[in-house]
Amino acid sequence: MDERSKPVEAIVGEKLSAITFVLDYWQLQFDGPSINALTRLEVSADGVALRDGHDQFRNLICDQIGKVVAGVALTRPESFTITFEDRSEIKISLKREDYRGSEAMIFFGHNSPTVVVQADD
Repeated sequence: MDERSKPVEAIVGEKLSAITFVLDYWQLQFDGPSINALTRLEVSADGVALRDGHDQFRNLICDQIGKVVAGVALTRPESFTITFEDRSEIKISLKREDYRGSEAMIFFGHNSPTVVVQADD
């Protein structure tokens, strides 16, 4: 993880407390910080991996609510991955073809700077 994206590590140890489905993006809310995911999402748990658009995606991603974040990884240009204590994951795509606008995600920290992740970073 580069220095500019270190603030996103603030979600490690935090519980995913809510997921808000907005018209064309998602808000992942932790105990304090939050992430607006503006590109494609994938969630994997119990050997199942689903991308947004799949008819069971909502159920699988909502099953992550209440889980504690064990780690995060920013792997450019692939994804930003949130790994939970049970090894389930939420991946925010950083692939250019998955962008709907100029940013992939925006991190809003609690007492830390806002971080915008985009293709040209």
